[in-house]
Amino acid sequence: MTTRKRLARLGNDQRHRFQGTFERYGLKAGYRGQEATILLREVRLLGNQQLMTDHLWFNLTKGFQKLGQLKAGDVIQFDGRVNSYLKGYQGNLFAATEIDYQVSWPTKITRISGGKRPPLPNWWELVDFIQDRNQA
Repeated sequence: MTTRKRLARLGNDQRHRFQGTFERYGLKAGYRGQEATILLREVRLLGNQQLMTDHLWFNLTKGFQKLGQLKAGDVIQFDGRVNSYLKGYQGNLFAATEIDYQVSWPTKITRISGGKRPPLPNWWELVDFIQDRNQA
């Protein structure tokens, strides 16, 4: 069974607690220009530690921003609800390839490894910060 199918089996009736490992920040095209994102690897269901998916991308919401400047390997915990989406959808409904699953609406976001981290730059400096970090 693919790991995303494990997410589907959890259903979307309730929120679950997950744990993932920070890999990097990213950027995506958004309605108002570039939007910051965050990539978590090896996302597991907390409790039984079952691997749910090899990776998940999230928008860099205020909850993630409050964690400060994350380093690769930082372990992050959060609550979320499983949600389905059309994988491959790029503004053309007919280009959708399949239904896939993600974790949406993350809350109670905490970093459980590492020490104190400096804050992230303000939003107007964030794109440069992410580009510089990803080039290094």
